[in-house]
Amino acid sequence: MKETKLFFKVKYGYSVSDQVSISENELDKAIYAQIQGVPIHLGTKYINGKNIIVIEPHYHKYTGWYDYYEPKDGEDWEQIKRDCPNFDGVIENHKMYVNQLMSESKIQLIGKKDWERGVQKIEAPKNPISEFTKELSDKYKI
Repeated sequence: MKETKLFFKVKYGYSVSDQVSISENELDKAIYAQIQGVPIHLGTKYINGKNIIVIEPHYHKYTGWYDYYEPKDGEDWEQIKRDCPNFDGVIENHKMYVNQLMSESKIQLIGKKDWERGVQKIEAPKNPISEFTKELSDKYKI
C-alpha cells in the first residue's frame, strides 16, 4: 500500500490568501523559521518567520474543499477522519527534531535530511544524563 504524502498549511496572516501549502519535506524549515523568526522560502512564497501564526495539517488538500472553507459540523470532521491521513504526532516529532539540531548547533542540516518513502526518520533527542546514568549502572551494576 502506497503511503500518502503529508501536506501542511502555514498561515502567516489573517486573510485566506495569507497561507502557503507545503509538503512534509519543508516542515522542518517552517518550524525553524517560526521559532527563530527568520525569513524563509516555503512552497511558492518567501515569508518572514516572525509572521507565521500557525502550522497545521492542510486538510483541504485531501477533502477537495476551497481554502476559504472552514469545517463546521460533525459531517465535516467525519470527512476529515475518512479522507485525510493520520497526522498524530507528526508536527511534534519534527519540532523535537528541529530543537535537537538547534541544541547541537547543526542548523545547517535543517531541511537536508534524507527522506525515505516520504517519512523522515526522526530519533528522539538524546538525553546525556540518562545515557550517563545507564553507563554508570552498567559499570557498577547499580
